[in-house]
Amino acid sequence: MNTLTILLAQTKSGAIIEIVLLLLVATAIGYVTAWLYYKSLFQAKIKLLQLEENKLNNTIIGLEFTNGKIQKSLDEKEKEVSLLIIEVQALKARNKEAVHDTDAMTLKNKKSVQRLHEKEEVLKQIVERKHLLNYKSFGLASADEKDDLMMISGIGPFIEERLHALDIYTFRQLSNFTAHDIETIDEAIEYFSGRIERDEWVAQAKELVYTEEQRLELLEKIRAKKTQIYFDRIGISQKDKADDLTQIIGVGGWIQEKLNALDIYTFKQISNFNDEDIETVTDAIEFFPGRIERDEWVPQASELVRIAGEKSALMKRISERKASIYLDRLGVAQLHQANNLTKIKGVSRWIEEKLNLLDLFTFIQLSKLTDDDVKIISEILEISPERIHKEKWIAQANDFVKK
Repeated sequence: MNTLTILLAQTKSGAIIEIVLLLLVATAIGYVTAWLYYKSLFQAKIKLLQLEENKLNNTIIGLEFTNGKIQKSLDEKEKEVSLLIIEVQALKARNKEAVHDTDAMTLKNKKSVQRLHEKEEVLKQIVERKHLLNYKSFGLASADEKDDLMMISGIGPFIEERLHALDIYTFRQLSNFTAHDIETIDEAIEYFSGRIERDEWVAQAKELVYTEEQRLELLEKIRAKKTQIYFDRIGISQKDKADDLTQIIGVGGWIQEKLNALDIYTFKQISNFNDEDIETVTDAIEFFPGRIERDEWVPQASELVRIAGEKSALMKRISERKASIYLDRLGVAQLHQANNLTKIKGVSRWIEEKLNLLDLFTFIQLSKLTDDDVKIISEILEISPERIHKEKWIAQANDFVKK
């Protein structure tokens, strides 16, 4: 009985174990089957997700490319905006400058109209003084016969107009001037008293009255003397490189022709003149002794060399600086009121012209100069302040004012 019980118990235990084992195997098989099933499902999903990921990556790459293009476009637009801002600022500045220039031009036009009116009034007054002149002495002429009076050194457009107002048109008339004629003409034109004698108008006019043959003969005579010129020192030049020597105060058209006959064509050559050259040239062109030194040809030529012959630019720069001159204290004067400032020893015609550009025309104005004025004027004229004091411009101007 006990044995049977044991056998039964063993048999039952074996069956249970077997069942358990079968269940475990079934569970494992179910798990593996389920795992394989779900694995296949997830693999499909993973593939779909990977495809979506690839699409998204491609989309991101496309967006990044688009973003790069947009950023580049924005950078370009920002540059364009910056350039536009600069351009707008430049336009504003130009507009402001244009407004200023317009105002300046308007003021200049007003001054020009005023000066034109003043000039017309002055010329009208000169015409009314014709009765003072003795036309029987130097002769009559008409506008149809007029010569280029500016060929004479010392006669510029301003003086030529005044002479025309007196019916003085020709070299012949000027060549016939007597001392009395000169005195009455000085009085009639009210300008540069003593200038006719100073610039030797009569002597120059007498040469210009020559016939063409006589003038050519004179130039040939001068040309024969060019062997006396020391070209190794002053330099050699050709006609095709000629400067306009009439820019030098004291050199008129006729004198320029004479200098050219000596193969003297440039500012550089004249700037190299020494005392011996001046004496030789004076004799060769049959000029007036001391005139080259008095009119400061060499300093003028040196300055014209330095500014490359741009005399108009120099004159403009000087004229623009006249605002620094205290005319409220010195007094305001006009060109037609000008005194002959070259009567002051030390004031050449070149210095006088530059002083006139500063609206300094009279002895009274120069007599009122202070040390500060002298310093400013010296700087503008590019001369030493000591020169003005040493040559006693102010004292001399005072003397002329008293006279």
